[in-house]
Amino acid sequence: MMKKFRNILTTIIVLQLAPLIIHAGGNVYPIGSRSAGMGRSSVAITDFWSAINNQAGIALFKKPSVGIYYENRFLVNELSTKSIAGIIPTKFGVFAATYNNFGYNLYNEQKIGLAYARSMGKYFRIGLQLDYLMVVQGNNYGNKNNVTFELGIQSDISESITLGAWVYNPIRVQIADYDDEKIPAIFRFGFTWHISDVFLATLESEKGTAINPIIIRGGLEYNIQSMYYFRTGFSTRKEIFSFGIGLYIKHLTFDISAIMHETLGFSPQASLIYKF
Repeated sequence: MMKKFRNILTTIIVLQLAPLIIHAGGNVYPIGSRSAGMGRSSVAITDFWSAINNQAGIALFKKPSVGIYYENRFLVNELSTKSIAGIIPTKFGVFAATYNNFGYNLYNEQKIGLAYARSMGKYFRIGLQLDYLMVVQGNNYGNKNNVTFELGIQSDISESITLGAWVYNPIRVQIADYDDEKIPAIFRFGFTWHISDVFLATLESEKGTAINPIIIRGGLEYNIQSMYYFRTGFSTRKEIFSFGIGLYIKHLTFDISAIMHETLGFSPQASLIYKF
């Protein structure tokens, strides 16, 4: 009885928070603790989690890598996000496989992605990902699924500045027949500026079909001896402040971060990456 009551209560909470945190059929938040520490800036950053955030960013990878990520939204386990990814460079380009999971047994969103990225010359990169999306609903409400894609580009316009653009689901595929429910399209554009060898700044904008105002995100990263990294960031919509730290040791990268929501409190994140 108590377990059933807890499930009902959890479902009510999730449904109340859903408009603030999810869009049915796929997690559209940037993934990775590095990004989270810099206000979720991601579109012009080139790192491991570009495999999910902007596939063009993995085109420069030379070694196979694997990584895992966990985010506990507002310290509620039922709102957690789990991600895993693997990157394999080849002479034909760089391939990646990704998996995202959001939610719990009564409501769960999953995304499986297969990505390909390639450098088109010295200063331009492009990446494409095919996504299989699935929404799992408990209590015999049934499952929904569909297929869409993501496309990203990055360009180094100078030795210190990189521009990035990314679009998710531009064709707006349908996830449910009821009320013609469609998965939102997301567009991001921004840049990173390597102010010095140890200091990086990033700024980007996001517009989605399910969000009326344009979101502005930005962040700063400072590193010491290319081993210790300190980050902070901001956003103009709800997630007003973030911070994080990173530790790079040979083949291993460990990042932790936290984001402050203006009304719902902190969401901690952690990610671990291994480069072979």
